[in-house]
Amino acid sequence: MPEGHSLVLAARRIRPVLGQPVTSGPLAGTDIASIETRGKHLLVHGADGRSLHVHLGMNGRVRLAAAGAGRGRHVMRTPAADVVIFGTSKVEVRRRADLRLGLGPDLLGDGFDADAYLRRARAFDRPVAELLLDQRVLAGIGNVVRAEALWWLAQDPFARIGELSDRRLLELAVVARRMLRAGVATGRLPHDVYRATGRPCPRCRTPIQSRMQGTEVPRRLYWCPGCQPARRGQTPSGGSAT
Repeated sequence: MPEGHSLVLAARRIRPVLGQPVTSGPLAGTDIASIETRGKHLLVHGADGRSLHVHLGMNGRVRLAAAGAGRGRHVMRTPAADVVIFGTSKVEVRRRADLRLGLGPDLLGDGFDADAYLRRARAFDRPVAELLLDQRVLAGIGNVVRAEALWWLAQDPFARIGELSDRRLLELAVVARRMLRAGVATGRLPHDVYRATGRPCPRCRTPIQSRMQGTEVPRRLYWCPGCQPARRGQTPSGGSAT
């Protein structure tokens, strides 16, 4: 699943079409007025009040092709270049005034609203690792940053939200934001525990474990039981470790 930084990079990649008239495809008949991201959503706004809303899902990509050379199901043509969207069917044109994405504060947005994040987080009684992937609470985190932020802070991923202080929840947001910003700058994210099942933890050398977690959209969680231990008597839930 793309992380928030990959959407920011995609928005930068298609900047050459800003101000251009759209000759065919999504938003045909208007000029491109602005491009923005919200969490894992890409929004291309037309001067006529319409917006192209793209959610990349698990495998979606956005690239720029020479004018007239773009090929695929979703191609937005302009005199400067073609915007090609592939690997996802979540592409729609809507009135900008009607866009309601239901997202929490965007970690890569301007003016991050920490109070809104905490209010949304406290509305759910579930493991912190599940909460971090809920875009209704905090927008922009994917499976890589979820695992790496929890590991960086030596946080038990199975601890429930009610067990964590506001300070701890804010620390997780700060670390995740720092990782995503670094991803924007370098195009890379840390991989100390992500997809490292069975390998020694870089910090304590305990073998990394993984298991599926979550009910709405189960995802594989990676963590170190040595430096992210559960509280005494608490057993991680969510399936068998592999």
